[in-house]
Amino acid sequence: MKRQIKDMLQKMGAFEYVKYSKVFSLYESIFNPQARQKHHGELKLYRSFLSPCNLIFDIGANDGHKTAAFLEIAKKVVCCEPDPRSFHTLQTRFRSKKNRVALVNKAVSNHQGEASLSIHHGGSAFNTLNKKWIDILEKDNLQRWNEKIHFTESVSVKLTTLDDLIDQYGIPDFIKIDVEGSELQVLKGLNTKVPLLSFECLLPEFMPELRQCLGHLNKLEGRAAYNIISDERLFFNDFVNADDVFKWLNQTTAPSFEILARMDTAN
Repeated sequence: MKRQIKDMLQKMGAFEYVKYSKVFSLYESIFNPQARQKHHGELKLYRSFLSPCNLIFDIGANDGHKTAAFLEIAKKVVCCEPDPRSFHTLQTRFRSKKNRVALVNKAVSNHQGEASLSIHHGGSAFNTLNKKWIDILEKDNLQRWNEKIHFTESVSVKLTTLDDLIDQYGIPDFIKIDVEGSELQVLKGLNTKVPLLSFECLLPEFMPELRQCLGHLNKLEGRAAYNIISDERLFFNDFVNADDVFKWLNQTTAPSFEILARMDTAN
C-alpha cells in the first residue's frame, strides 16, 4: 500500500512536497522513529564541535539531510549540488526557508567552467565527477555495496570554487565536503583559512589524494588540528596533529570516514 501511494504521488509530481511537509514529519516521528534518530545523531555530532554560528557551506548536499541539521546550528546554509534531481529535492525541501538556505546548482572544484557529472541514477549519492571513483564502483561486484552500480548517462554541470563562494557569501564557520572522490579538487579551490571543515575519505584507493588534502590544509595553516568522524562520532577525545592522523590511517581498515580539520588556532 505504501509503495502504491508513493508511486501515485511521484506520477503526480507531489511526492517530495508531501515527504518534506510538516504533516509527514509528524507521521515519521510516530511510525519511523529511526529517521528522526538519525537526524538527532547528526545534530549531536555537529554540536559536539560547532557552537551556534552564522554560516555553513554544505558541499555535495544531495537530499539535504545534513543541511536540515545545520539549520539548527547556523543562521544560514549555502548548499551546493550539481545533480538536477537532487537539486530539485533541495528546492522542494527548503522552499519555505529561502531566506536561510542559498541553493547553488553547481559542482565545486578547483576552477570555474563546466564538467561532466556521471549519473548512476537521478538523486544517487554515487553521482560523481571523478573517473577513478566511477571505475571503483563499477568494478566492485557487490564486495562493498549491495548493488551493481553502473553509470549510464552524464550531464554537463557548471563549476565554482570555495574561494568564489566565500567571495559571494563570506567566510563560513564550517564547510562539509562530500563529493564522491573529488574532495582534493574542492580543497585546491580553497586558499582562505576557515575555522572548521570536514571532508570524506575513501580508502584504500584514495590514500594518495587524502595525503594531498592534508598537505594542502597544512599549507593554509601549519598549526591545523584534526579529528576523525566515524559512525557520526568523533574518534579522538580532542583534536590532534597531522602525524597522529597518519598513525591512525596506517592501521585503520575503515573504508570510509571523514576528517575534521580545525584551522582556528585560537582554540
